[in-house]
Amino acid sequence: MGVSSRTTFFVLFLAALLAFVNERYYAIRVIINNQPDRLPSVKAFSDYKIKLQDQVRNCEDAVIDESRGIAILSCDPGRDKWNTVMGTFVDSTIPGSLWVYKYSDFDSQEEHAHRLRVDGFNETQLNGFHPLGMEYWPETSTVYVSNHAKSGPKVEIFKLNEDETGFSLQHQRTLSHPLIHAPNSLVAVSDDELYMTNDHKWKIGEHPKKSMFETYLAYPGGSIVYINLKTNTYKELANIPFANGVTALNKTHLAVASTAQPSVIIFKIDPESISLTETAKLRPAFMVDNLSTDSNGHLLMAGHPDLKLLKNVAKTNQFYDLDGTGEGKPEAERPRAPSWVAEWDGNAGGVIRDIYVGTEYGTGCTAARDVGRGLGIVSGLYEKGIFVWKE
Repeated sequence: MGVSSRTTFFVLFLAALLAFVNERYYAIRVIINNQPDRLPSVKAFSDYKIKLQDQVRNCEDAVIDESRGIAILSCDPGRDKWNTVMGTFVDSTIPGSLWVYKYSDFDSQEEHAHRLRVDGFNETQLNGFHPLGMEYWPETSTVYVSNHAKSGPKVEIFKLNEDETGFSLQHQRTLSHPLIHAPNSLVAVSDDELYMTNDHKWKIGEHPKKSMFETYLAYPGGSIVYINLKTNTYKELANIPFANGVTALNKTHLAVASTAQPSVIIFKIDPESISLTETAKLRPAFMVDNLSTDSNGHLLMAGHPDLKLLKNVAKTNQFYDLDGTGEGKPEAERPRAPSWVAEWDGNAGGVIRDIYVGTEYGTGCTAARDVGRGLGIVSGLYEKGIFVWKE
């Protein structure tokens, strides 16, 4: 290797090292700033309620259909003992389910969520259903769900039906593919096209040490995958550290959360070549989990100020009596982890505005907004009920 080549190699290595140090410095600064005694308290709304606490639990995702005035919830009480992302592998036999919460406004007296019956799922599928990220395409009433079943990761596709008896799901299709190896979040951009994130390259259940390396050193092993249901096309488009929530900001841009950096990366979509180009990176003051876009085009972000506290909840939740059975430690003694919700107006020069930071409702992971009715919903990864705010 000549002098010029060695110099070029050294410059490139130094640039990569500085970029890595800068990324890790920001992540460490977030951790330090979000210690419990430093955490701000923010409630940028007029009122809030925690609803459905005696009905739903551990809801990882929530989507709103403003035209119908409903929220669809992806909930899994079995997550206390089965979490393939965070490494809990105790018991996979407690299944999750999807729910519909029909509201009219913030002060609605309707305080009941309806568990969605699933037609077309056999007993094995029902008992092994562990829903995580979810998407709803209202034009065809189609629901897409990441399923972390013990039998293997997959994406389930359902049709949401409504008749005089209420809502139900009809199972339509199961997607399994080598590029669906750690499915997390989904967003539909047409009747037949999806973008999906795989949160890790190395799953913690198969490669625990490599998975920890990937998370804590922010190795770009997570992926963004394009899926075309009509042509049966699967294509990996980009790799980022801990790829988590994904949402379409508009017809030309995607936003994807990188929980490990932490950041939200904005990509421009090239529909001709089916490729993504990074155009911007947002730096929220917390570890972003899921994303959504409201009808005004604002990006909503929800996530975790302190991953250490979140991991403690994930590890210990199974030991508390959360379902009132009398088994386990008193619920009041269980550990808590705070929530952080913020929004970005979608403009290049726009700022990130905090909506909620607090512990009244913990482990918040998804925020969605009904602009017309002036309310928002937060779901919690390890929490009872949903948090509903009034603008």
